[in-house]
Amino acid sequence: MAFEPAQQHQAAAPLHGPLFEGLLAEFAASAMSAGIAALGAPNRALIFAAAARACGPFDSGPGRSHPVSVNALAASLSRPFETIRRQANMLIDAGLLVRSETGLSVPLQVICDPRIALMADGCHDLLVRLVEDVRAANLMLPEPRPGAAYDPRAGIGIAFDLLLATIECHHHRRENWTRLALIFAIEWANRRFAHAAGPYLAPVKPSTVARILGLPYATVSRNIEGLVAAGKLRRVPEGLVIAPDLITASAASDARMALANRARQLLGRLGQVGFPVDQPARAYIGTRPPLPALG
Repeated sequence: MAFEPAQQHQAAAPLHGPLFEGLLAEFAASAMSAGIAALGAPNRALIFAAAARACGPFDSGPGRSHPVSVNALAASLSRPFETIRRQANMLIDAGLLVRSETGLSVPLQVICDPRIALMADGCHDLLVRLVEDVRAANLMLPEPRPGAAYDPRAGIGIAFDLLLATIECHHHRRENWTRLALIFAIEWANRRFAHAAGPYLAPVKPSTVARILGLPYATVSRNIEGLVAAGKLRRVPEGLVIAPDLITASAASDARMALANRARQLLGRLGQVGFPVDQPARAYIGTRPPLPALG
């Protein structure tokens, strides 16, 4: 869904509809890929993001230092306690979380850890790309806050919030996270391949999905089989498509609307922390992230 930079004008369209939904799907698939590249699996990436948002350190101010319990993380992520505990232990062993008597916390120094920098900077720049493409598509964005100095740490936190919102709002939020990542990637690729033919009509090959997410082909193939058996994906001669009834179901429509509403709130917060909404390309930590090759 990439666009050339353009100047937004007063006749900007409301920030909702299929185009905005497609850009959010693009962010979700790309952010999951960034998390997988950094931490090796979507579950560890999402648990770290949730812990970081619960207790810092990605805030524009001094940050929160409030520990978060495993129970609270499990409730917020709709996952069993034991699943979260086991994955959190892996993050503790990797030095990315710290356990105390009051719960889990994210030490400030992890900002400099190369693994977290890869995920955090990547998600931040994907959020910048989203804003840049929203602006280029002439969709309505919040006004920039005059005089506010933008701290990329705040943008990283909002990018994590948007990633977590894609899980929270998705109508299959209790799905295995690897399978949910596959759904995000396939939905986005279906949209990208479809072009003018309309959304969700263009199939994508499993090898392309593996490349989008950076997951082993065997893992992708095994989980695709489960999604096909559950009726959430369909095989066609050219590849895979999201099951059409899941797209048109009322639960799916409600989920897309909930995510769009949450995304508008987060973009509004981004404007409030000084993000240069009128010149988003100035905010990249690195450079504009490229889209995965689909061919």
